[in-house]
Amino acid sequence: MNNTLLKDSPFRTGNVKFRRIFIIFSWSLLLLVIWFLSQKRTPVEYQQELMTAAERMQQATEEVRQLRRELEIPVNKMLDPNETGWIGKEYTPLTTTLGNLEAKLTSLNPDFAALILRWLLEMGAAPGDTVALQLSGSFPSLNIASIIACETGRFYPLISSSVCASSFGANISEFTYPDIENRLFRAGIIRHRSSRVTCGGEEDRGISLRENGMVMIEEAVCRNGYTLNMPPAKDESIIQKWKFFKEGKNIRAFINVGGNQTSLGYCPHSSSLPTGLITDFQACQHSGRGLIMLFLENQIPVIHLLDIRSLALQQEMPIAPSPLPRPGNSMVYFTTDSSNATKVILIILLVLSWLFLLPDQRRPFSFKTTSTRIS
Repeated sequence: MNNTLLKDSPFRTGNVKFRRIFIIFSWSLLLLVIWFLSQKRTPVEYQQELMTAAERMQQATEEVRQLRRELEIPVNKMLDPNETGWIGKEYTPLTTTLGNLEAKLTSLNPDFAALILRWLLEMGAAPGDTVALQLSGSFPSLNIASIIACETGRFYPLISSSVCASSFGANISEFTYPDIENRLFRAGIIRHRSSRVTCGGEEDRGISLRENGMVMIEEAVCRNGYTLNMPPAKDESIIQKWKFFKEGKNIRAFINVGGNQTSLGYCPHSSSLPTGLITDFQACQHSGRGLIMLFLENQIPVIHLLDIRSLALQQEMPIAPSPLPRPGNSMVYFTTDSSNATKVILIILLVLSWLFLLPDQRRPFSFKTTSTRIS
């Protein structure tokens, strides 16, 4: 064998430093595996209610699939491999901004209805409480999941929605969010629908739409029996919606779906808003703050449904799954924990391994001497 290769090999006898690092890495990895295996997975006490919400969401998907067939709007299997009907086109006159297809496909998981319900229950919402909803055409499935979660928990959903959508949302002229919501309402899958509808898009007035986008919005709103609200300016749109929501009694939470500008606001702090359940966030006092900030300012918890990929990973939901998973397998339905004793033992073992395997020159002192001279 080549002596040069032996000399340079990290596994040669003299390379003590590398071997120590390798041993520490392997030992740390083993302790990490032991920690994961020691975790206990326990069903949450309201698991059956969560299952009910997810199963109702499955029914909604079947109804949406049937509506697409009736309207003879073909489903692009490349964009919607599960042929759910929820996924729109990349660009239409109703498209406002670029959307992420992976996020749209991930949002179709019926467990999102269970997740929203779990958050509402964890924040202490009680039957009869009002939940304010600002919905967007960008994530029609999450809109319906939010309504179903409220109804399953026997909360009253006070709903404002917008028509425009980002790429792959409800951006087909004959298949807008009002069309979907109204069909599910008439079919009895949901018992509440939007009380206030706006265009969405730039300044919530659709001013960035091209071609005949505004005409499509007006037609969609009219054929489904809604009234279109057109605020005179972006600031006025936030004020009007805030007044609309404040008319509701016992508002326990605010759910925002998508990136509607009235929810995010126009303040420089809007980009720093976390997603998911927000119960503790310092609301700013900027004049352009949106609905999310206003609700937090009034100590009302917020469920902000954006950055769907991160939310899915937190709950161990698959990304852009095919086929769609059955309800009940994600972490939405469980809590995990390991005993404190196990945690303490593993930490002690990890620390001891590092101390024992530290190189001699990094130890605080040594009794070894290299000279007999006394100074």
